[in-house]
Amino acid sequence: MSSVRNRFSIGRITLAAILATGAASAAANVLVVRSSGPSAQAYPPGKSLPDNAALALRAGDTLVVLDGRGTRTFRGPGNFNPSVAAQTSARTVVANNGRRARIGAVRSAPYVPNNRTNIWHLDVAQSGNLCLAEAGPPTLWRADAERSATVSIAGPDGAARQLSWPAGAATATWPADLPIAEGTDYRLQLSDSPAPATVRFKRLQSQPGDVPAVAAALIEAGCQEQLDLLVDSVAQN
Repeated sequence: MSSVRNRFSIGRITLAAILATGAASAAANVLVVRSSGPSAQAYPPGKSLPDNAALALRAGDTLVVLDGRGTRTFRGPGNFNPSVAAQTSARTVVANNGRRARIGAVRSAPYVPNNRTNIWHLDVAQSGNLCLAEAGPPTLWRADAERSATVSIAGPDGAARQLSWPAGAATATWPADLPIAEGTDYRLQLSDSPAPATVRFKRLQSQPGDVPAVAAALIEAGCQEQLDLLVDSVAQN
């Protein structure tokens, strides 16, 4: 997939620009964005660590950390340091697409694994929390834009709004007569989807200033799907 055709936007913040300067101005801390295995409790997502922290991982552990340069993945067993790439298990990073990457490499135009070009867009087939970083309603997004479709959106008032999606259009505008209320479930049913999606909105208090700040805000709000897209898009290679 061409990284030029699939630039990943986080609103006013352009990931390509942030990552292009991140290697030179990376923060002194790294943020844990994924962890699994016996030591996961010691490294929960959202935990901030010094970039010279000693990471003690056991067999079966996987730890993904994020800073201004992108992500790095460490697999146990072993003792690792996020700022040092001279250890066998830390010398390379394994991104979700299976390609191996050298630590220090920066992706200038991050790819988006599922073709969604903005993490703030609402995937009408995906249930869960959706974080909003700016005022106003979200933009609707669908994965398959080849055929025309309709989407039904039911809000807290119980009334369903019907939107027509023309063939070739991946995005659509949220209904103007359906206000966004935090902590309330919205039910979305796409005509060619076998099951409806249920979405709950979380509006961020302020616009995050860089990629780690975006990740931290998404973790705190429980917006897991957006976090996964962000982490996958900035994996070093």
